[in-house]
Amino acid sequence: GTPAAPAAAMTPQGWFSSYSTAGYVALGDSFSSGQGAPPYLAGDCLQSKYTSYPVITAALTRYKLVANESCSGADMAHVAQQLAAVPPDAKSSAKLVTLTVGGIDIGSNVVLAACGADPGSPECAAAIGQAMWLLTSPDSPLKANLTSTYEAIAAAMPNARVVVFTYPYLFKDGVSSLGDQANDALALLNGIIESAAAGIAHVQVVDVTQEFANHGIGSRIPYISFNPNDLYATANFHPNALGNALGYFRAMVNDHALG
Repeated sequence: GTPAAPAAAMTPQGWFSSYSTAGYVALGDSFSSGQGAPPYLAGDCLQSKYTSYPVITAALTRYKLVANESCSGADMAHVAQQLAAVPPDAKSSAKLVTLTVGGIDIGSNVVLAACGADPGSPECAAAIGQAMWLLTSPDSPLKANLTSTYEAIAAAMPNARVVVFTYPYLFKDGVSSLGDQANDALALLNGIIESAAAGIAHVQVVDVTQEFANHGIGSRIPYISFNPNDLYATANFHPNALGNALGYFRAMVNDHALG
């Protein structure tokens, strides 16, 4: 997002352009579900009870969350299933859709599992190699699959603005070589997301990297959850409540994505 003046960014003016509510549908992976901001709702999707960006958006704007299908571990195939699960009346009433997807498709979960245990292991190197192939190879299906995903959502909810988010860089620069590699991979993924969404009617990419800048793991006030005493904590490597509010939600405000 492009930051607005601080006063404008955090005032209600413009958020409530109409007192009538408008439908809001949330789709996507663990960054959408709020995995980094427990406690969670019941179920297996690790949806944050209070501070995912969909919950924050619904609380602070005229948009009513009529369907939250976001789920930890979701890749693009899962998002297609999420879209199919949105009730017809929610699709027709939706004026806003939000989405983060692509991280699982490049194997981010595999990389974190392999490299968290031992950054020097062959398994870590193999996981990073596969992710980089998907991000850089001319033969990679990633961009085409993202475009198809965005087009399907836009077609299913023609009255809605479809907000496609980029991913924040997870680490402060220089904290670790693995962190720098992760940030570099996310930069490549974000570029593919922006390219894949270009030119699709009523799809808007909201880049969150500026809002998260200087707030990665290892910074003084991190917007990303990380428990150094438990490398496998569920919330690790996902935006925390601050990240969802001052990162994702603020990026929507700054980029005028809320209408």
